[in-house]
Order: sequence, then structure tokens, then C-alpha cells
Amino acid sequence: MGAGSLRRESDRAQIPLWKLVAFGTGVSFLCTIVLSVLGGIIVSVFTFRPETVTTAIPMIGYVSAGIGGLWVGRRVGERGVRNGFLVGLVYLVLLLAVSAAVVREPMSAASVAVRGVSTLIVSSLGGIIGVNA
Repeated sequence: MGAGSLRRESDRAQIPLWKLVAFGTGVSFLCTIVLSVLGGIIVSVFTFRPETVTTAIPMIGYVSAGIGGLWVGRRVGERGVRNGFLVGLVYLVLLLAVSAAVVREPMSAASVAVRGVSTLIVSSLGGIIGVNA
């Protein structure tokens, strides 16, 4: 065990889990904003079928949740499934709240369930990868 790993362990012990989950969720939202802007630029420059755009939109959320899970898993260094799942859960709840406030069309429960479970799986995988990276 090198001196760097001892320092890293002491850093982890000082930061509460809720704060790391909050930062991981912030990383996810920042990724969502950046990927949405990039997607908007690409869509305005190139022509895509509407089905392609409709399919790509949830992918932004999945990638963002995965990156947030990856970040918190890397930062904490242990229990990647739990920590990634927590980031995904908070991200999902906040995303649904923002969507409900902005989008006036009702969403089906099946759609929310499928996207929610997918988001939680991807963020948990991100946490696993972050711990092992």
C-alpha cells in the first residue's frame, strides 16, 4: 500500500455520503446540460428522422446517470452499486420533478418505470466501474 492510497482513504472518510451523492447528482445534471446542448447543435446542423431524435433523448439521461455513478464510485472507492444507485435515484427523482414542471403532457407509468429502472441500472453500473477504475 503506497502513501497515496493512505491519503485517499483519509479523504474518503471525511466526506459524508450524502454530500458525495449530491455532488454525483450535480455531475449528472451538468452532463445532461452539456449533452443536451451538444445534441441541440447537432440536430440544428444535420437532419435526422424524428424517431432518431426521440430515441436519442433518453440516452442523454442514461449517459448522464452513468457518469454521475462513475464519479461517485471513483470518489468513494467502495460499494459502487449502492453509491451509484443512490446517485441514480436522486437524479431520477429530480429529473421527474423538473420534467413535471416543464412538460405539460402526461407520461405513462410504464414509460416512467422503464426509464427509471434503466437509469438506476446504468448509474449502478457506473458506480461499479468507478470503484474498479
